[in-house]
Amino acid sequence: MKYGYPEPPWTYSPKEINEWINALYGGHRCRESRVEREKKWLKNVRVVIDLNVEKEIRKPSNIILRIIGIEKIEEHFELLPTAEIILRALRKAGYKESKIRIKNRIIEGKIKKLMEELAENLQGNEIEIISYNDGKATIKISKLHSKKEHSIEATFDKIKEKNFQKFLIYIRKRLHGKERIE
Repeated sequence: MKYGYPEPPWTYSPKEINEWINALYGGHRCRESRVEREKKWLKNVRVVIDLNVEKEIRKPSNIILRIIGIEKIEEHFELLPTAEIILRALRKAGYKESKIRIKNRIIEGKIKKLMEELAENLQGNEIEIISYNDGKATIKISKLHSKKEHSIEATFDKIKEKNFQKFLIYIRKRLHGKERIE
């Protein structure tokens, strides 16, 4: 022991090295710090998505509607894969069970069951998906809509900001289009 300091250990066991370090530099402990993080909630969020697909403008058959100028837009995309992407995005966001409304029929259950039922019973140009977690999520997918509407409209009554970001990231990776958050 020179100058009051212990000599380094000549055998390299962890216990001896720690004793030597603590003797030289003094033992210290790290303070535990806890930061309380608030979970941020988003309320009444609306996301509209227009897909980058081929569009066709349909003239109304009624003379009155032609005079007013109400035209419908038909977008050429597949409803089934788009609905599956939306359901998987909802699952990522923490929504476990959903309901799907096709015309007047309602199907309930988990995603896999819903996709099987949807493949068998797909009719029409519109699907509405309703999911519940801490809040309600309603998503409307339509191939045929007016100019004022969009191909995908999602509304969330109440959702955590983190889960909303997960939903958006999943959608952005798989659906190509313009989105707007209101």
